[in-house]
Amino acid sequence: MPSSRGGKSFYTQRVDDALAEIERLPGRHLYFLDDHLFGDRKFAAALFAGMRGMGRLFQGAATVDSILRGDLIERAAEVGLRSLFVGFESLSPANLKQSNKRQNLGQDYQAAIRRLDDLGIMINGSFVFGLDDDDRDVFRRTVDWAIDNGITTATFHTLTPYPGTALFSKMEAAGRITTRNWDLYDTRHVVYQTQGLSADELKAGYDWAYKEFYRWSSIAEASRNHMTLKHCLKHFCYSVGWKKFEPAWDLIIQAKRLTLMRPMLEAVLSKVSGRKETPLAPVPRVV
Repeated sequence: MPSSRGGKSFYTQRVDDALAEIERLPGRHLYFLDDHLFGDRKFAAALFAGMRGMGRLFQGAATVDSILRGDLIERAAEVGLRSLFVGFESLSPANLKQSNKRQNLGQDYQAAIRRLDDLGIMINGSFVFGLDDDDRDVFRRTVDWAIDNGITTATFHTLTPYPGTALFSKMEAAGRITTRNWDLYDTRHVVYQTQGLSADELKAGYDWAYKEFYRWSSIAEASRNHMTLKHCLKHFCYSVGWKKFEPAWDLIIQAKRLTLMRPMLEAVLSKVSGRKETPLAPVPRVV
């Protein structure tokens, strides 16, 4: 599948190899870890054509633009796509420009949601807090919007300027980086000088958004915002499962993220600084 490893170049697996790998995998369910399953449209079209008759059910990730363009989303649904990670990022155009998410500018979020809902595809919406246009109401506005639009699950993040990115360089030049403790660069902690919100307000709002979105009443309300009873029930069951196992997932994700991110951060920092960095302390691997 098309993928990148922290740089500007992409590695694309051959379609035949990808299909052969899928055939070898046990079980029925798949999760494509590619950040943008529809990024190479020619590859995606050939992949979905090759998956016909496999009887697989799968999840993936895509941009709003790719959902609205062409018929790839319908082809994916026909061969088993049932859940999609969608980076809405922010409801503010100014924030989208700041974070260089220009592919979302001018896009009709509701139209993308309706298209996925019509196809029976559940949505894991991704949102980022702490961009410069955010104020104290951003958490309530975002959670209410996600519930009103029937977003099945949501992942919230605090803005994290990873070393080696343009955002990190810009913030470093402005003196806004407040810590180089890389353990905190996990999208859950505030590691830079904020604007519009204090660091404490940002962290509290981030924690509140998770609790509010996954309240029982919120799950029930979001479930009702679907056109069919089948989709209502599917939404409710999936969200309840996510809520029930969230504490366990939280521990696993944090441990794995540290395991995977440390070597990458060390390599990036070594390149940026032009000198050999002192290795970070090892993290126990999670199997």
